[in-house]
Amino acid sequence: MFRLAHVTDPHFRSFAGASLSDFLNKRAVGALNIVVNRRRKHKMELLAAMREDLRTRGADHLALTGDLSNVSLESEWREALRWLEGMPAETVTVIPGNHDTYVPEVVRAGTFERMFAPYQTAEVRSDGETYPFVRLRPGVALVSVNSCVATGDLGAWGEIGAGQLARLETWMMAPELAGRVRVVLIHHPPVVHRGGEDRNLRDREALAALLRRTGADLVLHGHDHRDELASLDGPGGKKIPVVGAGSASYAGGPDRRSRYNVYELDGPGITAVTYAHDEVTDRFVETRRQVLLSAR
Repeated sequence: MFRLAHVTDPHFRSFAGASLSDFLNKRAVGALNIVVNRRRKHKMELLAAMREDLRTRGADHLALTGDLSNVSLESEWREALRWLEGMPAETVTVIPGNHDTYVPEVVRAGTFERMFAPYQTAEVRSDGETYPFVRLRPGVALVSVNSCVATGDLGAWGEIGAGQLARLETWMMAPELAGRVRVVLIHHPPVVHRGGEDRNLRDREALAALLRRTGADLVLHGHDHRDELASLDGPGGKKIPVVGAGSASYAGGPDRRSRYNVYELDGPGITAVTYAHDEVTDRFVETRRQVLLSAR
């Protein structure tokens, strides 16, 4: 059995070293949101507690599916790197979220990819391209897709793009992935759970059509800050579970409070286990165990 932990949307917070000029763009609105909302709703102490809890779970790998930052500051990503200290890079995969592509200059510079390069090494990747990339682990293929772009507006929408989709289709059918449980990691949900095209994946229909042709065993995402479960059709109508996890740092009520999932991948069988922070005991407790695909 391979045990895959999934953490998403931690929104590490730090303005250390930032200057006024860093906020003469979309970051100004994001910084205001931090002061008014996020400082209250997202607690860094919950991330520290989660890190310690993860140590006890014995997962084989951790997938971190984006929004490590709030406004794409290097200081925020350095906080994320400190959180990852002690976790061997070969056991952690990191992809960006829309908050990690907040402004175009950061995307052009490839700052996120430079800082998290050890967590994006790959056995399968197209020459000269960053995404998608595939990390091969015992019996498992972790297929990482970037759905995030600098939108140029106040929206949080995503787009994979035709080029990346073409590469993804090639690698999903590659012989290196044959016989492995194929887990697709993406930030935006590939289905609509919340209305408004200003926050959804714009080319989700193209991704759904691709997966109908290639298949996959599991799709994991973040973005919506809440537990979500859906499915997409694979070849022959076989259902592909699509699971979204809540924010790792959210300090709200018990149904959305800081949480992460662990997936037990046992051949064709997939079981999802949710661990959420209990405010009364100040511990992470199992709140849900669900069989997504039966081993029989």
